[in-house]
Amino acid sequence: MKRQVHLDRRAIIISALTAVLAFVWSGRGLEGNEERYFPDSYTAQSRYQQKKDEILRKYGDQKESLLRSPQEIKDLMAEIQKQIKEKNMGFIVEINEMMKYKISQITGAQVPSDIETQAKVKSELGNRLWDELMKKYREYLNETRPDRKDKNERKKEYYEDILRDDEKKDDKEDLKDDKKESEDSYKKEQTDIESPPSLDSVSFDWMSRNGITPIKYQGECGSCWAFTACAVVESNFLIRQGKNLDLSEQHILDCASAQQPVYQRGKLVYIKSKAGNCQGGWYGPVFDYLMSRSAEQESRVPYTFKESTCPAPISSQFKISAWGYVKPNAGIPTVREMKEALCRYGPIAACVKVTPALQAYKSGVFDEFANCSGERDINHAITIIGWDDRKGAYLVKNSWGVQWGGKGLFWIKYGCNNIGYGAAWAVISTR
Repeated sequence: MKRQVHLDRRAIIISALTAVLAFVWSGRGLEGNEERYFPDSYTAQSRYQQKKDEILRKYGDQKESLLRSPQEIKDLMAEIQKQIKEKNMGFIVEINEMMKYKISQITGAQVPSDIETQAKVKSELGNRLWDELMKKYREYLNETRPDRKDKNERKKEYYEDILRDDEKKDDKEDLKDDKKESEDSYKKEQTDIESPPSLDSVSFDWMSRNGITPIKYQGECGSCWAFTACAVVESNFLIRQGKNLDLSEQHILDCASAQQPVYQRGKLVYIKSKAGNCQGGWYGPVFDYLMSRSAEQESRVPYTFKESTCPAPISSQFKISAWGYVKPNAGIPTVREMKEALCRYGPIAACVKVTPALQAYKSGVFDEFANCSGERDINHAITIIGWDDRKGAYLVKNSWGVQWGGKGLFWIKYGCNNIGYGAAWAVISTR
């Protein structure tokens, strides 16, 4: 009898608990009373949600306020066209997608405060590494061309015969040819690029040599510095190894960081810093990062137009072997210095000052020559890929998509809007 009572009580307890749990899990009895049953956790969650909603609302309002209204775009275009007419400028403008954004949304080059120190250190190291690469390259050429010495010996004997015959006129002409050949050989030995372009060419661009990868679109994220760095490295693999890569700007945006040289109390120290984010950055730390770590491919880490977490380390080998600034202080190179860099290294990372007129660019040679407070007065990273002395301009690869400008490219007059500031090269090893 006692055993039966005990079992009955146990059954009643189990039934009651089951009913309570079913009541709770179904939401009946808690609906509208969460705060009563779980006051602490509910209050915390509620405050968190309110804060989140507030942040998202403010972000949305701020984002919307940054966009130009249709009327603002119309008025801005009228002002740009007026300036072009008054100053007789040589480019054509149009209303395009990029004009709806404020300039700060589609640019992002931020010059490091201690750029001169960084440029000096990086350029000295880069030049040493470049010299080592060239030494290895010359050794490779000598090893793979055994007939080189025989050819030079035959050439020497040929000229000795001419001198002995005392044919002065022919001798002078041959010596001229020999000198020219030596000069051409000297120029070629300054780079590891096969059949390098001539510095004295009136015009040249790496697109005509199939050395440029497709135009990309950065969107409304100030990641131009990442796109420029990837463009330079992609072109290097295409020019030097024939590999057509599509590197991940998202990976660079999320992961790139490096030790940067700074002076503290008179001493040179290295401080680790991130290359940048959607509010802006600099391509120098990206090149440093790629000296020791590999870039990922776009197919594995696609671009999302916003920052994210850095993915796990990868095993691919898309690194660079050396990099540096064209000018030891990262200043604006002369036209000849820029040409030399383009011939020796390939496409060059650089900066320019973007204005509403450049946003609206469609075609022609951009010659606004906006007022600049100094060489550092820039805001956008681009890639210089060529020149044309007849136009007096550089050919530039942008990261605003193929619908902008000349299918993503634009011509800009030498010296216009601080074009070329921060000019930097980066190369991979061919051997």
